[in-house]
Amino acid sequence: MGAGATQAEVNYLGATPVNLLMRDSAELGGEGLSTGILRKLGKLGQPFTATDRGIDIEKLISLLTNVGVNSQSQLAETMRKLYFQEICNRLIKSKVIRRPTLAIGLLEMHHNETFRNDVEVLSAILTTNHDGLFQLASQRVFGAVELGFPFTSNELTPGKFEQVPPILQLHGSFSWTFGLPLKVEPLKRSSRYSAKTVWIPPTVLKESKHYPFNKISGVAYEILSKRCDVLRIVGASLTQNDWNILSLIFNAQRHRELVRGASFVIQFIMSRRSGEEIQTNCSYLKNTFPINHLSEGDFKEYETDELPPESELRNAFAYWMREKLNYHLRRGELGNRPITGALAQIAGETV
Repeated sequence: MGAGATQAEVNYLGATPVNLLMRDSAELGGEGLSTGILRKLGKLGQPFTATDRGIDIEKLISLLTNVGVNSQSQLAETMRKLYFQEICNRLIKSKVIRRPTLAIGLLEMHHNETFRNDVEVLSAILTTNHDGLFQLASQRVFGAVELGFPFTSNELTPGKFEQVPPILQLHGSFSWTFGLPLKVEPLKRSSRYSAKTVWIPPTVLKESKHYPFNKISGVAYEILSKRCDVLRIVGASLTQNDWNILSLIFNAQRHRELVRGASFVIQFIMSRRSGEEIQTNCSYLKNTFPINHLSEGDFKEYETDELPPESELRNAFAYWMREKLNYHLRRGELGNRPITGALAQIAGETV
């Protein structure tokens, strides 16, 4: 799960448009995170805004950090703080932190006993997002949360691997706090930037050498290499800024291929063009399939090069969820009882 998965949640709610991505987009509600951060910097951000090509804020923060001048290091730290605040403010404005419908629906589908026994088992959710939406979804659906490491919480119940699919937040979370063990809470309006926050801030090289990130990455690698048959990538562009994720996937695929003779399948739950771009730029990844090649539902409309602005296909995560859900409902693979909750909403509504 990448930033596009959370953006899909916001778009699915249908509230005031809120852009959670780095780039500007009139369709998504205007300025992206990079523009918002530079605007709030005022004069300090002006040297980086005199371009019509946009700024990669992660690269900029990395460059400023390595200049070796204290004022520039402080500027990079200010940008990290603004990044935190921008995302939190936009998530709160969208109200998605209280209703991550697609995340809840995805977990509800895999919590269905008939579906688990006859179709597929959810081994884990891997995410690069800091928002903790899947923590909240897991608590609501399973009554517990498994994060790959011990934690305490006032609102979330620690789970076990055997009972709850792990939610592996590879870059940490806005609402994790240092401690022994770490303290974990849902993201709230009251959440504030702190030096005690356990997260990997925006940067090109996202190191996972220290706890809990080394533990989380190790668990993710083990699951990918030993328990994964299909990896679905939702709303993640897998650019050079995601080198640690690319390395994780590539190494797990190679391990699987060398040990078992075949690598796992990768499906891109995003626009056809975005999936094909990843195929081209990451040709070392094997068995990759853009959304128009998926078969559990009707995805042939993604063959077109241009989608109208109002097309439901523009929300690939929501469209895929609805198509897959109805595909298995028609085949009787979610049992005989009527579906309820988020599943009923996703199956019965136009995206």
